[in-house]
Amino acid sequence: MGRKYKSNRIRNRFPLCNRITHGKRGTIMKKNLPSFILLFSLSLMTACSIPLDDNPRDLSANLPDALLPPASTTTQPPAPKETVKIFLAKANQDGEMKLEPVNREISGDGSINVILDQVLAGPTLTEQETQLVSPFAEGSKVIGAILENTLLEIHLDSLNGFPQDDSKSNRLAFAMLVCTASELITGADISFVQIMVRQNDSLEAINAPVTDGDPPEEGAPVLCSNYASFMTEEDFS
Repeated sequence: MGRKYKSNRIRNRFPLCNRITHGKRGTIMKKNLPSFILLFSLSLMTACSIPLDDNPRDLSANLPDALLPPASTTTQPPAPKETVKIFLAKANQDGEMKLEPVNREISGDGSINVILDQVLAGPTLTEQETQLVSPFAEGSKVIGAILENTLLEIHLDSLNGFPQDDSKSNRLAFAMLVCTASELITGADISFVQIMVRQNDSLEAINAPVTDGDPPEEGAPVLCSNYASFMTEEDFS
């Protein structure tokens, strides 16, 4: 009897988390096995302090910053640069304004609009130091361009950036835009240029003033050769 009592005392010294209840002859009682397993599992969860939550918890809420996963970032690749040519203007030795081709580095998107907008923007500060000029003022923007066969339609939001008179400067502005499109844009076969301006919700073709050749019909396209007076022998083709 004393030995059995001693054995029970030793067994009772182990915590519940490390004990397994046995039946007679050291085997788990098979008769009440399902109930026994359920009660045993609940006892272990309670005794070993396993939390039972109705809803999942955000375990990262209490983590120090050093242990948190890095935030995801999206890095956009820089837009590719390309060098294009546009026409500005420069006075020759006789004081006559002639078209002058210049290089521009732009972030191209594959459209003609970006190149033509460079014409409307006028010379940079560095270009002004080399006596390059432009008749354009702020107020006009290229809103679209459509190339069909060899005809390019240039769509403008307004003519506010053009000289507002029937002067030589006004013709120079059209010469810069038309000849840049037909002579300097690579990868496109452009011969004719038609200027269209947004009026309310539609686009209307305008009569582009010219310096050479017969005046075009109402809203008809023009050629760079219609501005031959502004071209030099080296640049005109």
